Amino acid sequence: MAHLAQLNVATLRHPLDHPASQGFVDGLDPVNAVADSADGFVWRLQTDDGDATMLRVFPDPLTIVNLTVWTSIEALRHYVYRGLHSEFFKRRNDWFTPNGSASALWWIDEGSLPTIESAKQRLRFLDRHGPSPFAFRMGQRQPQVLIRRTGLAHADAERLIGELNAELNAAYPQPGANHFGLDPTEVSSGAGGFFVAYVDGAARGCGAYRMIESNVAEVKRMYVAPGNRGLKLGAAMLEVVESDAATNGATRMVLETGPLQVEALTLYRAAGYARCECWGEYLESVETSLCLAKVL
Repeated sequence: MAHLAQLNVATLRHPLDHPASQGFVDGLDPVNAVADSADGFVWRLQTDDGDATMLRVFPDPLTIVNLTVWTSIEALRHYVYRGLHSEFFKRRNDWFTPNGSASALWWIDEGSLPTIESAKQRLRFLDRHGPSPFAFRMGQRQPQVLIRRTGLAHADAERLIGELNAELNAAYPQPGANHFGLDPTEVSSGAGGFFVAYVDGAARGCGAYRMIESNVAEVKRMYVAPGNRGLKLGAAMLEVVESDAATNGATRMVLETGPLQVEALTLYRAAGYARCECWGEYLESVETSLCLAKVL
């Protein structure tokens, strides 16, 4: 089951201790109390003060964040647009600049919680790619997309890899074509990762990486099933793969793809990858291999 995470960013016109901000400050405790008791409320980010206004996660000290989790979009909308919160929402221009606000919604697994960094990642993705199931805004209906780490032996992983290999075999039928698989140890914790994208509960895409040097990670086994290629799943998977690789110390990403993989090449180039010299096993397939790299 999926829950809904929500990030709201707003920039104050004046510091919280300014008289002009007093109405907003006075409303924090009662509005948060309404949220805590609302149907469908799961969690909210807060410090010992009971809210998140003292957290500074953006360069502008007047920019504050609200990060919450709900059981559904309907529950969040009911809280935002009805009752006490709606009264303060109508007055938001009294306290916040009109150009300093942003928001993002995305799906998470029930029982998990978002971090500030993962929330900022979704907001950046939304700004860069527009609305998608990976990050969207209030009022925008999207399928539930969850990207989960799995092992290569997982049934969903095996099926998706089989679909990918069948697609590659059809595109490159010439003798000697090699699709360069993965070993389970290469995507184990600390060595890499394999991820599956679920769309409304169905496994519809995958992606992986392996660390090939202490600071270099190689993107592997990127695939989105036909019929789901308009959901920006490839961009979302690449975002997850790069982010996880960075936590393992990667400062440079590399990959191998083929000249017939037009959609993949478009995705990689839009993400900042550029042609580089092939290496290792790919030197044996220079006629069907294109190698790309990116500095994180």
